[in-house]
Amino acid sequence: MAKNESDGRTAYRRRKRAQMHAEAEAESVEHAEIEAHRLVVTGKPEIVEDQAALESLAAAIRESGSFAYDTEFIGEETFLPRICLVQVACIGRLALIDPLKVDDLTPIFELVADAAVETLVHDGAQDLEPARRALGVEPQGVVDTQVCAGFLDMPWPSSLAKAVERFAGHALSKGHTFTDWDARPLTARQIRYAADDVRFLPLVWDRMRTRLESDDRLGWAIRECEESRRRHVGGFDPEKHMRKIVRGSRLKPKATTVLREIVELRHELAREQDLPHRVAMSDEAVADIAKTRPTDREGLQRCRHIGRRNVEEHGDRILEAVRRGVEGPPRPLENQRGRDENAEERMRIDAIWSALSLRCLADGIAPNLITSRANLSRWYLDRADGRSNEPLFAADTWRHDAAGAWLEAFLAGEAGLELDWVEGRLHRAPDDPATADG
Repeated sequence: MAKNESDGRTAYRRRKRAQMHAEAEAESVEHAEIEAHRLVVTGKPEIVEDQAALESLAAAIRESGSFAYDTEFIGEETFLPRICLVQVACIGRLALIDPLKVDDLTPIFELVADAAVETLVHDGAQDLEPARRALGVEPQGVVDTQVCAGFLDMPWPSSLAKAVERFAGHALSKGHTFTDWDARPLTARQIRYAADDVRFLPLVWDRMRTRLESDDRLGWAIRECEESRRRHVGGFDPEKHMRKIVRGSRLKPKATTVLREIVELRHELAREQDLPHRVAMSDEAVADIAKTRPTDREGLQRCRHIGRRNVEEHGDRILEAVRRGVEGPPRPLENQRGRDENAEERMRIDAIWSALSLRCLADGIAPNLITSRANLSRWYLDRADGRSNEPLFAADTWRHDAAGAWLEAFLAGEAGLELDWVEGRLHRAPDDPATADG
């Protein structure tokens, strides 16, 4: 039994996982036939359950020089997600590694960390984290096909199923996204689902790379894969949790400072209890405490969603965190928008965002891979208020090459945007003065 399986705060999630597992098993599923290709293993995966077999597999992967990598984990019961399965694929090999039977995953993690070995992932931030923790070094040579899809006329983010359908011509079966990955034995459907998460990635990447090279975008894509990986480096980031809780709202400085204190305390409580952050204390409870700033237990009890256990067991620590936030120096969110847009500014920012988005779409680049409207708004308002005169993107970035240089010229009246609709998609007119250089 999992450490926190009997805890009421995680029992509901375990029941939900078991329910969805049962529903997936009961559904009638027809798997599409897997077409033969030298980069796709069509048969059933190997099941690796002992250390010697793992080391032999790792040696074969290292010799191949490139492999697809994924993990299945349960993340709603413990502070750190619990890995239940590791999937790998390279030319001629497709394997599922069972961490419940293989104690030491170091041979696989060393491959992920080796710059001489290409590691293919799709939305791989959480999958790379165990290797980072285990070895204390950064993963290298990582290609994230979700990132690359954003340079190839696909939305960002795009699911693995969409990427496989687009570049491998195979329709993945739905099913065990949220399932009992720690149950043994694994069912035939679980095995097929897990194997398909990596089975097609070598072929997907091969075709993506060909397209990126043809479009002169390969350099941009690899740089963004590297930047994306680096954005997930580091320990606990309270700013990320705070932004998720406020959901774009602007808080007063004092409320923001209290929010930071409570978010940091929640992290401590979650680690001490070996619980996920939102199980230790919900986002709604954190937001309400920051808003009401209770001074005693009676006030704390009136906070919605706080839970009796948190009041009884951690009430004094919560109240002390509120006091620190109220009495301490301001600790605002970094890069927070200095003020709200007025009506005229909103109209202008919308216009700039539309022009930038259309240009990106015409180039086959997902606009929100470049930036977000929120970032654009913050940049525009800072310039309008004289707080900054910096360009939206630094000159040494791929974003500057792809859109930033054009945007500066466009806003200066020195460049235009001429578009055509051809065969169901946007195209930029050839006389646009700004040209992409990957």
